[in-house]
Amino acid sequence: MGGVFGHMSHIYDNPGMSFGQIKDIMEKASAGKLENVTEKTDGQNLFVSYNVKDGTVRAARNKGNLKDGGLTTGELATKFAGRGALTDAFVGAFAAFEEAVESFSEEEKIELFGDEANIFYNAEVMDPGNPNVINYDTKTFLIHRAGHAEFDRETGKPIDLDKGFSERQAAKLENALLKAQDETAEDQFGVQVNAIKNLSALTDNIALNTALGRLGKVMSAAGMGDEDTISDYIFAKWHRLVSARLPDLTDREKGLIIDRVMTDYYGALEGAGPLKSRGLESRQITKTIGKPELDKEIVTLIKSYPEHFKKFVFPIEDVVHRFSVEIMRAVESSYIIATGANQKELNRLRNLVSKGITQAEASESNREERMEIIKSQLEKLKKLEDDGSIGELDLDMISSPAEGIVFDYEGHTYKFTGGFAPMNQILGLFTYGRKGIPALDMTENQYRAGATVKKNIALYPGKFKPPHGGHFSVAKQVIANPEVDKLIIWVSPKEHENITAEQAAAVWDYYSNYLPGDVEIRVANVTPVQSVYEYIDEEAEIGDDLHLVLGEKDIEGGRFKSTEGRREGVGINVVPIPPQMGGVSGTEMRASLQNDLNSFKKGLPIELNDSDIQDIITILGGRLEEVSAMGAGSVGIAAVGSKGGPWNSTVVRKANKKEKEVSTLRGAKEFISEEEEIVNEVVDYLLGITVG
Repeated sequence: MGGVFGHMSHIYDNPGMSFGQIKDIMEKASAGKLENVTEKTDGQNLFVSYNVKDGTVRAARNKGNLKDGGLTTGELATKFAGRGALTDAFVGAFAAFEEAVESFSEEEKIELFGDEANIFYNAEVMDPGNPNVINYDTKTFLIHRAGHAEFDRETGKPIDLDKGFSERQAAKLENALLKAQDETAEDQFGVQVNAIKNLSALTDNIALNTALGRLGKVMSAAGMGDEDTISDYIFAKWHRLVSARLPDLTDREKGLIIDRVMTDYYGALEGAGPLKSRGLESRQITKTIGKPELDKEIVTLIKSYPEHFKKFVFPIEDVVHRFSVEIMRAVESSYIIATGANQKELNRLRNLVSKGITQAEASESNREERMEIIKSQLEKLKKLEDDGSIGELDLDMISSPAEGIVFDYEGHTYKFTGGFAPMNQILGLFTYGRKGIPALDMTENQYRAGATVKKNIALYPGKFKPPHGGHFSVAKQVIANPEVDKLIIWVSPKEHENITAEQAAAVWDYYSNYLPGDVEIRVANVTPVQSVYEYIDEEAEIGDDLHLVLGEKDIEGGRFKSTEGRREGVGINVVPIPPQMGGVSGTEMRASLQNDLNSFKKGLPIELNDSDIQDIITILGGRLEEVSAMGAGSVGIAAVGSKGGPWNSTVVRKANKKEKEVSTLRGAKEFISEEEEIVNEVVDYLLGITVG
């Protein structure tokens, strides 16, 4: 599940989860007493609502759709036109939902959706003609029991409502749908709310006692008690590491480093991308500590924090994973209904993984790279021996044809996924490849009907105050590559030295006329960095390869470290822009805009004509009395409007609606560097895609 709702947490993802609570969850699961258990399904996410005022159903795939009040039936069909089975699945499911809602009373419509598509429901489309990993045998438009919300039309964010809102709304919708069912043809989508399941208790306490024993050893080794949290455990691990690597630091100095990495990591888990600690960056930490001989070691340790967190969390993750495999053994999918089909699907999944591993081991190209990438996933599919050691690969660890279960615990919603998660990662590598490693032969390893639908999308975030010839040159070389399907440029919403985001977007609008391909200019909601993370989470389709066009400062600063592996089935590559080689800087362009328009003109793309240049200077507020010296005649507001009016463009309209507030999540800050410098040419490769 992705899209607007995001990604549901495992219990070890919550830093506030205590070890006593982990034990309590496992004991309840073993006894079949978890609350509000539903099946986690492997479909295509879609948010749906209904506009009572105009009588239309609405769909949303991202925050932009929510801000616009959702997509109509026609707009949804257009959005997914030409995508084969995926198009049919979305359009068919939406039509079935529309038919069901039309049978509701006016009072029910208002109660469920508000007057004007105010409340959206978290749903999933499952179609045998468009499977992901699991092959379901029924066409189902499934409304989940979690993730429903009333959304703020200005920000696209959910409005804070009392606890239990989502479940209450799901129950109301379920009742209305039950009354509306009966007339759906066999070949159409069934529309239903995900049913609460009765989780079967385990037949004995072997799995529970094994998990509790292993968790006890993890706790004992770290000096943890039942009241201690995962955050306490990770903090202790970091304190030991920092003390071993930097023994000369005081506890206060060690604390500066630990606070920074803890904020970064858990900020990323909460969905906002890696965050810098409030007020302290690496260079400020080294300056505060004041021991120059340790600066390199301190910065290296901070930059390497993702790998350390994975290592620290893994012992807890492995205990929960192996326990959840046993819980999932008794879970059959409610959406694979033919007699014997659940076992048949389970066998198919196990065979696919076995076949994929065999192919990877036998492949002549990239064998070592493939096996290294899936090493940690293969570990999760190995048998736990009686003595506690990890044995050989055991496909019996893939224990259910269901993706997982979802349950509530003390006001939060969590998931158990058993063997599905490592299986999905492994199959994704074989099907789509990663970071320059090609997919294996699809004729031998086809398991997703939509796997051949794959797009290469380049994402270019920046400040762009203003965009200049160097920026344009980078964009042109990227989009000129025949294998790049689309380039999305994100402009920082922050005003810089009297140049606004709207002005920068309008200049890019002019530049786009000279860019040879599909280019979209957007103004970021909070920062371009956060917009990239939101695109990965909410808009990218499974199978897409995303190429992040980044300067050295962005790469070295680690702002995009958490993009790798963030979304299952979505490839992430970095396109590095080398240090400036004679190109102008944003600082120089802003200065010359007010003092030397001839120099400003030289910093613009050479493709522009004189009329374009004068329009751009007008937009940016340059000194108009000097324009005539450039030989292009007089300039006025009419010149701007003559191109269709960039001030009236979609880009600027969206920019005017941008969010004004700053994210409150752990004090998120603007990450774009103050002295951004982009070169006049980009490197001639896209890490697997050759730039023409």
